[in-house]
Amino acid sequence: MSANRAITNFENENDDEIVTTSNSAIAGLTGNANFTFTTQLSDVVSAEATYVTKLGLVATGGSTAVTAKDVAKGVLETKLAVLAKAVNLQANGDLGKLQSSGLPLVKLPVHNNMGVPANLKVARTNIAGNMEVSVDKPIYGTHGTIFAFWKPSLGPTPANINDWFFRHSNGLSFTITGLTPNTSYPFAAAYKGNDNEPLVWTAITTKSAGD
Repeated sequence: MSANRAITNFENENDDEIVTTSNSAIAGLTGNANFTFTTQLSDVVSAEATYVTKLGLVATGGSTAVTAKDVAKGVLETKLAVLAKAVNLQANGDLGKLQSSGLPLVKLPVHNNMGVPANLKVARTNIAGNMEVSVDKPIYGTHGTIFAFWKPSLGPTPANINDWFFRHSNGLSFTITGLTPNTSYPFAAAYKGNDNEPLVWTAITTKSAGD
């Protein structure tokens, strides 16, 4: 998925491109009922007029004129960025409003939290003490799955699943080995997301490791 936003960095636009961009924004936002501005739009109008004047002097003005043009361009870039940020804030991702602004748009990726894994299954294998754990494929892509379990021989099951034993899988299943036959173990699972994303665990499933 992606979110639409107006571009807020204009430093890579050349001398002519930035005039085209500012002209388009001025035309799109003047009288536009979708947006309300204090001085952001008028600041761009003023900065563009100054820049166009300085740009026109470059051909005959030498290095001093070039420096003045560059300074004026930097001011226009800054004022356009402030205007674009105001547009993004007020449009709140509404594509129609953003398109009406006349500003160039970009699509930014949106991260979807993985959520709770679906359909945690715990099944005995044909080897005593081994358990096959699995979950269904998530709606969004995943970096794998973390399967958690607790060993009853170590005492009461911690209330916080993050304190259990983990087994990491790059897929959607894992075979946990070395469990004690005829002993019930609690299991849970969480999809791997971004590094800073908290794990979202399934409900706990308890299953005997079998004979």
